[in-house]
Amino acid sequence: MRTTIEVQGARENNLQNISVEIPRDRLIVVTGMSGSGKSSLAFDTVYAEGQRRLLASMSTFAKRFVGQLKKPDVDFVNGLSPVVSIDQKTVGSNPRSTVGTMTDISDYLRMLFATMGTPHCPECGEAIPIRSPHQMLEHLLSLPKGTEVEVRAPVYQVYGEDYEYLFEQIRVNGYRRARIDGNAVDLGDNIELDEDETHTIEAVIDSFVVGPGIDQQVVTSLQHGLKLGDGLLSFHIVSPGRLTAKLRKFYEGFGCAAHHCVAGELHQAQFTFNDPAGACPGCTGLGVSMRVHPRLLTPDPTRTLNNGAFVKAAISNNPDSWGGRILHSLAAHYGLPLDVPFQDLSRQHVDLLLYGTKGGKFPVVIPPGAKLGRQHEGKEMKYSGIVNQLEHQYRRYRKRGESNAGMDEYLKKVMVEFDCPECGGARLKKSRRLVTVNDRNLYEIGEMHLIELLRYLSSIRPVARHRAVAEIVLKEVSTRLELLINIGLDYLNLNRRSATLSGGESQRIRLSSQIGSGLMGMLYVLDEPSIGLHPKDNVRMIET
Repeated sequence: MRTTIEVQGARENNLQNISVEIPRDRLIVVTGMSGSGKSSLAFDTVYAEGQRRLLASMSTFAKRFVGQLKKPDVDFVNGLSPVVSIDQKTVGSNPRSTVGTMTDISDYLRMLFATMGTPHCPECGEAIPIRSPHQMLEHLLSLPKGTEVEVRAPVYQVYGEDYEYLFEQIRVNGYRRARIDGNAVDLGDNIELDEDETHTIEAVIDSFVVGPGIDQQVVTSLQHGLKLGDGLLSFHIVSPGRLTAKLRKFYEGFGCAAHHCVAGELHQAQFTFNDPAGACPGCTGLGVSMRVHPRLLTPDPTRTLNNGAFVKAAISNNPDSWGGRILHSLAAHYGLPLDVPFQDLSRQHVDLLLYGTKGGKFPVVIPPGAKLGRQHEGKEMKYSGIVNQLEHQYRRYRKRGESNAGMDEYLKKVMVEFDCPECGGARLKKSRRLVTVNDRNLYEIGEMHLIELLRYLSSIRPVARHRAVAEIVLKEVSTRLELLINIGLDYLNLNRRSATLSGGESQRIRLSSQIGSGLMGMLYVLDEPSIGLHPKDNVRMIET
């Protein structure tokens, strides 16, 4: 077996017919002045030829998908192994890419949570056991025959959407009944709720009387309800009668005794922000959302509302536009001055313009000089405010998947990136954030520094029924964490976005992934792997 890589007659780029022998199975440093041909030798000759030969060994069918690679300008290269190049560059701008996804550690942690996660009641935070639909059915059948049971699924308002949007989502899933703050409602009726108040809303999945022949109906209802309730259900006895003692026994050990909440089985897809089953509905798993910054709406606050204090398209002062009618209606009903500089308006009037009447109604007034029809005059209406209207417009625009250069440019001028108000940057649904392992949820684990995370994982003691899977997962994650720590990345966390990494950091992460693969006989070509490292970490890097 050859002990060197022999390069003869390399003329790539500025190399001048260079011949060199490079020892194999060692750490070799190619050094020299800028422009001396280091990269031309390492990347454009050795790596390029190794990659070309590997692809040339593939079948004709496979070559159709990878294309033809150019042969480097070199006489010959002998002694090559399969070669991997890891250069210095940021990973890209994909907002869904994190340190956890780059290293595959997130995949293992999802498996850990699906295996040994503990759900908690969304109302009181009490830990609740996991039940399959058939286990739920078996427990329900333990009630006396003739007991009427109502199955409900908790649903939550999405930030920025009104309650009608939530009711529509329930109706789309085929349900017409709900409980709002415990009161039964028909979703076919016109339901008005104060949008500034928080309400407890549950979709009524099914109601049945305990008795023979209900098994299939109940299991089907439970399966559908768990899907709508994101893995959570609640059971309520409609007419408890004399069942007080039996009910206490029914709820104890089955779910949350106080709120009658039960958790369904956990699956890996529920813990990824790249899947609708786990992604926060407010930001679709990005962890951030674009929100209107009020100061960007009024670039010149010395202007009055009549003189166009707001940026174009925020609200118009044209008397024939709907915006003009809104302004004059607010002026007539709330005393909003239209000829006072915006900077001199009272806090109440600024809040009225930006965030609306908050449920309050006012009559529509037709502005002086308006030429269009007066059909809306006197009609009572609500106003959600400029900020809420623009953010609602943005969400609708994004949901439709449209691309409009003009709209994008306009939104960039008035919107800035904030942590998602729905999930606080955690990227996951509320029900997923209520699942913990050793009292930490997945987001909290992802926020730990890697060295702290390694200590946390070493403290986990799986119970017997989880041990077979959990020990394998913990071993894999710990091995990858140790590699990252040894190459000087102990200060990172798994939630760190890839786009924020430096070139050296992203290179070392990719290097750790390659080393962790366990492949032998590989040839790695690295571009300044020690860049950005403290001198004390150089030895750890070499040992790795």
